[in-house]
Amino acid sequence: MLNQLRNIEPLKEILFQYGSLVHAGRIEKLFYRKIAVYFEKGSYIVKTIESRSELKEVMKLRYQVFHKEYRKKKFPFGLDVESLDPVADHLVIIDKESDKIVGTYRLICSEFSNVFYSQSEFNIQGFFELPGVKLELSRACIHKDFRKGVVMNLLWRGLVKYMNEVKAKYLFGCSSVKTMDPKEVGLVVEKFRAEGQLLNPPMSAEPLPMYEMARLTAMLEDTAISKPIEEMIPALLQSYLKAGAKVSSSPALDKDFNCVDFFTVLDMESLTQLYERRYRPD
Repeated sequence: MLNQLRNIEPLKEILFQYGSLVHAGRIEKLFYRKIAVYFEKGSYIVKTIESRSELKEVMKLRYQVFHKEYRKKKFPFGLDVESLDPVADHLVIIDKESDKIVGTYRLICSEFSNVFYSQSEFNIQGFFELPGVKLELSRACIHKDFRKGVVMNLLWRGLVKYMNEVKAKYLFGCSSVKTMDPKEVGLVVEKFRAEGQLLNPPMSAEPLPMYEMARLTAMLEDTAISKPIEEMIPALLQSYLKAGAKVSSSPALDKDFNCVDFFTVLDMESLTQLYERRYRPD
């Protein structure tokens, strides 16, 4: 029986990849660039993509990071395709030497769409009733060979250029923390609470019923956790928090990626002085 199941898995993956390829073909036909961003810095180009071939390269990079690296998929190549890809702009970092996309951000602006990834996990109706342009950040990833400060810095610079073009008041999205242990999640939430980093209504959002976690009674006196709390919070989320972002107190459980997602909002009026000095003048 076990052997039969093992034999089925490669077939399922092949069928999944075939379905992704067909879906990608449909998605690519619907895609167009909404906002043009382009600049060069050193050995990198920062731009919003403008062609189907560039979108396919973005999908390949996302597959390598999200599926091969994070989900431990065995299939050597594939595409990470989502139905929201056509309504988005895709900010990318291109390494001039290899002419390859090595980093990407998916940007969905309320000026061009009323459907967002965050709605698949959270009830964000209250947030959307607030006035002002809203810009969702999602599907952020960087190739493992380029995860250094300069690439993340360039993504931020490109993001701020895009944000200024659409006059965004809010940046928002889902930020992942790589644990599903209720005790560890509870400790992370308590850290956010202690540092004043939790959202208040109407910005705060509750996960949809199918993504709700079990109770987060963290038993704070029990310190038997997998690693220090600070190390559980990934660099991307840390950068949002340092910029002045806040997160929901109730995260959504994402079993596909073995993590929890926090609804995250940055009111641009709350941008910290550090980020104001570093990015606004540019």
